[in-house]
Amino acid sequence: MKDSGEKKSGGCGRIFLGILAILLALVLVVTACVGAYVNYLLSKMQRVELSDQSVISPSEVEEILGTDPDLLPIDPSESLPDLEDVTFPTEASKPVEKPKHIINILVIGLDKAESGTRARSDSMILVTVNTKSKAVTLTSFMRDSYVQIPGYKANKLNHAYQYGGMKLLNETLKVNFGVEVDGNLEINYEQFVEIIDMLGGVEITLTAKEAKFMRESKKWEDIQEGKNRLTGIQALSYARLRHIDSDYQRTERQRTVIMALVEAYKNLPVDQMLSLLEQLMSRVSTNMTDAQMWEYGLRVAPILAGARYTSQRLPVDGTFSQGIVQVRPGLKAWFQYNIDFETNRELMREIFEE
Repeated sequence: MKDSGEKKSGGCGRIFLGILAILLALVLVVTACVGAYVNYLLSKMQRVELSDQSVISPSEVEEILGTDPDLLPIDPSESLPDLEDVTFPTEASKPVEKPKHIINILVIGLDKAESGTRARSDSMILVTVNTKSKAVTLTSFMRDSYVQIPGYKANKLNHAYQYGGMKLLNETLKVNFGVEVDGNLEINYEQFVEIIDMLGGVEITLTAKEAKFMRESKKWEDIQEGKNRLTGIQALSYARLRHIDSDYQRTERQRTVIMALVEAYKNLPVDQMLSLLEQLMSRVSTNMTDAQMWEYGLRVAPILAGARYTSQRLPVDGTFSQGIVQVRPGLKAWFQYNIDFETNRELMREIFEE
């Protein structure tokens, strides 16, 4: 099913928020014993100081782009759209004001980094909790969106994290989509593989096309159409698969793997759940303090059971063009471009005002 980018209700929101709730505060019962245990778990998380994250200079970025496998030389006979005429929001654009009853947590999934460089943000999902209306919205940002990156030439959204870490990615989302991020959670895909293997794999239902691709490209002869128990590396390959269709279906596969992961976790004995949770927490990085995570967790926990859950993708269909374009003189790549940022900002306003 194609991910249209429109709001959707369903289990994926509940599952993903379940992960967020665990990472933020676990089960927030007001007892000294549980409180001490939660503090112990939070202490295992890797902490990130935004001011300490390294920054790649604009000149260094241009050198990296020279070896970027996403960029291909343009044939002289090709006539491609040029991105020089693309317009972006300006300082005069009406910002998306975030009320106090809104909590925005950006969850980042990271590519494997090339030697000597920071990884790119392969997936970016904003979890918006409206504590006033008891609504939770998951917003996936398309990684190939052509955006302005503060201090750099415009490029794909997923490059912002590589250039300047969480801080620059947060700034980029605010400048383009008007989103103000309260905190970040990130996990490297290699660590994601380890977590799935600790669970003994996850059960995923594959289409005929998906199974065929994984058999032929990865040489996994045991992969078949229908239900499969995938190992960590197989689940990651499935979650990143886009060659048989598009990046839209890819984001849907990522959510499918998360759902399967949580289902597998829920079926573990309590002692194994706690043991795995400790290992999970040690593999997650955040820029939030313990105090912030307790605050957000206490505000979110009371509304989880009765909350309304929706999901969406930005930019939404009908608000952008996409295809192969000239991104630098003589170089081409695939982008979502000419984005109607104001329309997409309005969708965020609606979430905040519900």
